[in-house]
Amino acid sequence: MKKIVLILFIIVFSNSKNNAQWIIQQTGNTSPVRDVEFINKNTGWACGNNRIYKTTNSGNNWFEQAHPDAFLIQQIFPVNENVVYAVGWWNFMKTTNGGDIWTAFFNGGTGQGLPVLEGLYFLNENTGWLVGNVVSMKTTNGGESFVDSMRVEAIAQDVYFKDEMNGIMCGEVAGFYKTSDGGKKWIPIVVIPDGPQYDFIRLAVVNVSLVWVGSKPVYRSTDFGSTWDSIGLIPIPIPNTIMYCIEFSSERIGFVGGESGLMYKTTDGGYNWSPQNSGSSTSYIRSIYMYNDSIAWASRGNGTIMHTITGGMVSANQISTQVPETSELQQNLSSPQSHSLSAFQ
Repeated sequence: MKKIVLILFIIVFSNSKNNAQWIIQQTGNTSPVRDVEFINKNTGWACGNNRIYKTTNSGNNWFEQAHPDAFLIQQIFPVNENVVYAVGWWNFMKTTNGGDIWTAFFNGGTGQGLPVLEGLYFLNENTGWLVGNVVSMKTTNGGESFVDSMRVEAIAQDVYFKDEMNGIMCGEVAGFYKTSDGGKKWIPIVVIPDGPQYDFIRLAVVNVSLVWVGSKPVYRSTDFGSTWDSIGLIPIPIPNTIMYCIEFSSERIGFVGGESGLMYKTTDGGYNWSPQNSGSSTSYIRSIYMYNDSIAWASRGNGTIMHTITGGMVSANQISTQVPETSELQQNLSSPQSHSLSAFQ
């Protein structure tokens, strides 16, 4: 009988470990990671401060890539396995060979007239937009030059285009803007009609027309940002805590993450949010990338990246409390696969 109980305990413990919500992936240092993006479930890039990392095995190993930038890198955008762009404060870089060599189009500091950039989006290898502190810039030749560069009265943080003409961007103080002419003109859209004007750091877009933004309340648009509804309130237990990022993989499944290491998940499109077991670290969560409803990564301020292959949920396999009448044991044909990475329980 004791032998049976011991075996049941080992099986339950092993399943609990292997089905943990999020596992920790190390970058090799403690420098904050501000963005993480993948082109498939194996190959991705991450960035933060003045560092760029790449993985080709789902983040089990991240290695740092050399580049010429010495300033803060805020976002990274892989177009494909070869062409990747990165922007930040006073810098804009590109690689055409997966990051083996990075080229800076501009790279400098304060007083040089260069823009403070926060976000970027590329439709293909050539056409893309950069946004930041009162600026919007468009390129049609892969960053060699810019057209329709203009002053926008906003501190923009993120941008998305569904085609060459129609785009949206969000920013600080509940800023949200929409364009229908490729970025020549940005029209402000009111998301929060009254009350606190929270910063919008990241956009989430699904099926072109569905858009979410959020910080504490979550807002959703079903017409690509023209009109908005407040649909859910994140149950944050710490006063004045801000959610930096929001990401959806489908119409119903999404995550938010932010200060104090807090992360929440929704399974109903954002109406209700449940806390995730994101570990004991209180470092901020700045970016989330979802490959599908189950596979996701999140960047942290302590130099680590979190990863889940279970949608962030622990399996709830019920274990019977009844004692078997016989002590005969059968071979376990589905032994859980061990994981070499440290896991949150």
